[in-house]
Amino acid sequence: MRYADCASESHKEKAFCEYMEKELEGMGIPFERQHLGNEVITNGWNILAKVPGEAGKKPFLFVFHLDTATPGNPVKSYIENGRIQSRDNSVLGADGKLAIAVVLEAVSRLQEAGQPHRPVELLFTVCQELGLYGSRYADYSKIESEEALVIDHYITGEVLIRTPARVKVNVELIGRSAHVIRNEEPGINALKTAVEIIRQIPTGRINENLSINVYDLVALSPSNVVPKYARFDMEIRCFGDHVREEICKTLRHIAEHTSLEAGCKCKYKEEQDVPEADFSRNTEMLNRLEGIYKKTKIPMIKARSFGVLDATWTDRLGIRTIPLGFNIYHSHSAREYVVLEDVKKMLELAENIIRYF
Repeated sequence: MRYADCASESHKEKAFCEYMEKELEGMGIPFERQHLGNEVITNGWNILAKVPGEAGKKPFLFVFHLDTATPGNPVKSYIENGRIQSRDNSVLGADGKLAIAVVLEAVSRLQEAGQPHRPVELLFTVCQELGLYGSRYADYSKIESEEALVIDHYITGEVLIRTPARVKVNVELIGRSAHVIRNEEPGINALKTAVEIIRQIPTGRINENLSINVYDLVALSPSNVVPKYARFDMEIRCFGDHVREEICKTLRHIAEHTSLEAGCKCKYKEEQDVPEADFSRNTEMLNRLEGIYKKTKIPMIKARSFGVLDATWTDRLGIRTIPLGFNIYHSHSAREYVVLEDVKKMLELAENIIRYF
């Protein structure tokens, strides 16, 4: 709850970065700041911390994100009916901060009990919610781990074996402006054309391999002028190269054909900013985890998720990675909450992972 109440919306993580450094210092865990380049717009920074462990054993890495979804400033957490939630319209921020709290509590308990465990590295990243920027541009040169766990899924017991590619699409439409009362040279309404294109695009979860979201539409024009310019953006999440290629081809055809019929010029751009990730290849890690879940009396379920995670970049960079879930309800909304009884089981699981993984 202390972590949740320290607001850290994406781009504005500085206060929570400083807060976490005080936490780590109080626990006697050495850390260093990782300042980021111009690719990442933030007033904060990544943090790399190292928890000592048994001599001669290789460390493994936990990756957390410090930023939370909006609206998350201020956050006033409280407990009611066995739930931790936030007052008013703020997102609680359990997506990100629950994993940090549980793992640091587990580390603290194991330190106090003197329980042996592998060395553990902790990478805290910024701007994850906006595009995994903190993990994408992190400095991995001082990370010794060859294995990583990323707790950034919403169901305790589920481990992810696959996450999707994400494609960003931008469509710009250029028509012809004209005063609304001119008949001899009427305008070409770019906004109306954009709306007609959007009308033809399926949105939401299309099937088990495809999700499409249209997330903004811009057309600035005086009330007495036919809009000459409009643009809108889409996000595609998909599994499989053939699915990505087919949907991008279809969307381009809809945009260009509709624009041509309306007399608009169309500029269609697409960029895959997050690649698809297949974590099922890390079979030996999955086998070890399954034994730990059994020890904790939690069934381990292999699952897919449409979420995009920091795990994509660590795995792609050669650190074998498995994403895990902790129960969070109604994540990314003002209804977000965490159940206290669930947290007890999460803590037991985290302690067992640190001890036995």
